Amino acid sequence: MDNRNTISVDLLYLGLTRPPMTMGVPLQFFGVNMILSSVGFIFFISLFSKFLVVVLLTLPLHAIGYVATEKDPHWMEIWHKKMSKASPIRNHKHWKSNSYTA
Repeated sequence: MDNRNTISVDLLYLGLTRPPMTMGVPLQFFGVNMILSSVGFIFFISLFSKFLVVVLLTLPLHAIGYVATEKDPHWMEIWHKKMSKASPIRNHKHWKSNSYTA
């Protein structure tokens, strides 16, 4: 058997390089999800008295974050860095890219 062409991955290394997570999603995403859940809870409970509406809105959001984290655990950090460095501007649709004034 030829072991020179196989890639070995150390699970300890993968575990030590993952971002902090809560319930399978990055901590930043969990915070945003909790804020949206709280606002939705206050809004929908005060208007409709339906707790089920809040659950049906927040669980799919958490599931989307969980699936994104399964593909790449650092997706939230990458997205945050992209938005802080080159956020879209108003003429993005016209030029199909970001153009800035000098």
